[in-house]
Amino acid sequence: MDLQIINLDNKNIGKHSIDINDNVEINKFAISQVVKWQLAKKRAGTAATKNRALVQGSGKKPFKQKGTGNARAGTRTSPIWRGGGVIFGPSPKDWSFTIPKKIKKLALQNALLYKINQKSIYLVDSFELEDNKTKNLSSKLKNMDLGKKILIVNHGENINLELSSRNLSNVKVIHPDGLNVYDILNFNSILIHKDSIDKILSRVK
Repeated sequence: MDLQIINLDNKNIGKHSIDINDNVEINKFAISQVVKWQLAKKRAGTAATKNRALVQGSGKKPFKQKGTGNARAGTRTSPIWRGGGVIFGPSPKDWSFTIPKKIKKLALQNALLYKINQKSIYLVDSFELEDNKTKNLSSKLKNMDLGKKILIVNHGENINLELSSRNLSNVKVIHPDGLNVYDILNFNSILIHKDSIDKILSRVK
């Protein structure tokens, strides 16, 4: 399969042949499992409340058992008292789970193939910019008509690209090793440096 190579001025400058089988059916289940796995790992799981054992307070009986006219009480940390503990409240939890490496690899391959079929992946010959001004990068991306959310995959260090994209909320810059299923599906268009695509495809073989 051949992919067009363009520059930041949106001009075709050549083609690049990639080794990927485009005659396979997209495995939606594998993609779904990996996306759920990624989102589960992102959950902090830090929600917590204090139960009656954790609430600070005296363990002394508030008042005598009989003769006061009040309902009997054994401690001020009781859940039915103001300032007492919480019944069945949330506690820290690890939401992550594991999935096989083969499923991760299959999902990444299928997500890339899906985007290629949608013509949403573009190979770029270079991301070198003259300066680090946000408006210049924004103007170039707007002229390319890539949609609202744009993912840029660039190899090596590019200070101008990183600085100029930092204030663009709809643009994310990552390295080839950081490309993942969730980002592939979450962004409308993906710009990949032509020298990075083979490294990315080697991860799914």
